[in-house]
Amino acid sequence: MFLRNLRGMSIALGFSLLVMSGCSTAAAASGEKQTGAGQAVRAASGQIAPASASTKAASDWKQPERPFDYAAMKEDVVIQLNEEPRLQSPLRTVVGAAPQAYTLFFREEMDRGSVEAAIRKHAKEEAAREGLGFIEPAFAFHWASNRQLQVLVTLPEQETKERDWTEYVLSAAGAKSAKGAVVGDSNAFHAVVLPPAQIWRVSVDGKVREKLTDFSVMTSMELLDREQRYVLQSRFTKYCECDARYPMLYSIYDTKTKQRTPYPVELTDNYRGEGVFFADRRGFFYAQPEQGTTVPNSDSVTRVQVQGYVHGASFSHDQKQLLMAVGRADQKKDLDLVVYDLGKGTEKRIAGAIKGWIPTSEFNGEVLPVSFHDDGRYATFAMRSEEAGFVEIRQRYDWKSGKVIDWHPPVPADFWSGYVQSTDGEYQMYWNAGLFKGNVQLMDMRGQGLWLPGTHRYLFTEWEKAAQETDLKQSLYLFDADTKQQSVLVSGLPAGLSLLGASADGKWLYVMTDRTLAF
Repeated sequence: MFLRNLRGMSIALGFSLLVMSGCSTAAAASGEKQTGAGQAVRAASGQIAPASASTKAASDWKQPERPFDYAAMKEDVVIQLNEEPRLQSPLRTVVGAAPQAYTLFFREEMDRGSVEAAIRKHAKEEAAREGLGFIEPAFAFHWASNRQLQVLVTLPEQETKERDWTEYVLSAAGAKSAKGAVVGDSNAFHAVVLPPAQIWRVSVDGKVREKLTDFSVMTSMELLDREQRYVLQSRFTKYCECDARYPMLYSIYDTKTKQRTPYPVELTDNYRGEGVFFADRRGFFYAQPEQGTTVPNSDSVTRVQVQGYVHGASFSHDQKQLLMAVGRADQKKDLDLVVYDLGKGTEKRIAGAIKGWIPTSEFNGEVLPVSFHDDGRYATFAMRSEEAGFVEIRQRYDWKSGKVIDWHPPVPADFWSGYVQSTDGEYQMYWNAGLFKGNVQLMDMRGQGLWLPGTHRYLFTEWEKAAQETDLKQSLYLFDADTKQQSVLVSGLPAGLSLLGASADGKWLYVMTDRTLAF
């Protein structure tokens, strides 16, 4: 399948991003296969884990009173998810399958019994609606005060063990205050329960499979560095069966220390924005935070200041320098190339070197950041020959000569020229053309894949034949570009598995899946 203009396509994010923002309820529940640009396969997921037997008894569950600005309330009630207070009603969002704690803040002192009755009533009524996937959970209530109720929600094991996807509602609509005022129905919290994907380490021969994470909620994930240590996680604030791009919550996970660090700002591996921003050499960027916003401290962060608007910034191969496309904020073509040394804080600027129009998305017309793909020898990038067209102008920055030169990959001019290549640059896999040595094609494009560092071996997955879509499995293949031999390394892998990366020594693969990689 040839993919036109899939700018920003990522092996690591393709599957998980679709699940978070674009899959339909039916697909999520049944494992429906979707095809076409920008889509992937969301297969039937693993079973929802029931509450652990070691979970504290509901009758003993209590939480200290949480601070809240009641005087600023405009709604009758605000419902917050305790693990992530930024997620609050009215909202429909993804939560974990383990027992979830919520806090309800009321504008007035409440009749406690009517609140608890209302919560149970709405959950029961939604669960009775057939075909919508709702379930009635168990509730444990703890009143911190007459204006603050804390609720522990536990999914029933017997009713969820056969389900891949479910939802429940938390609503106090119809409850009464101590003075008799009735709570409105506009502030419900809809919780969509989907199994979280985990990162696994798999030996290249498939004989060793080790689970590295134990995330509690589904997120998109991207490995940021060549050592495969840091993971950029993003969680949508809202969930829908659509392609809406809702705001996201970001964090960095350290696979070595097993620590997750939430960030109150947007994180990205390709920056677009004002000329004052921050570059973290672990592999990500963020804009200058708003006044009063505190960002976690890190020794790897550098404040960058460049004259002009940055239409795209990427790290160099060694992550010691930045490659930037710079111009005016309203500029649409022929940008300056800026090479910025993070250690020295100095820049080299080549005026007008980035020729052509800034690319836009084929899907929605959104302006895209100019991206640079650097291998330590050349940093490649592409613009458009026309503002509304898709024909690419392809160029490279030559580190040795310090000049921008033309680049002619074996990809049709109106197709995206994205690729991954072997460590030495001898072989390339172009997403829209196949595997090449120079201009000689060795094989057609295959499933998502990557090169093993330091080798000429390309790993990729392909679908196995299945009688039903719910039985879909993948096989992991190895193609040796030198010998042109192909072999199956592992078969029977979960349909939703995605390749994230490989270790620097070429012995391990890092994959993402919401299933158990059992033998």
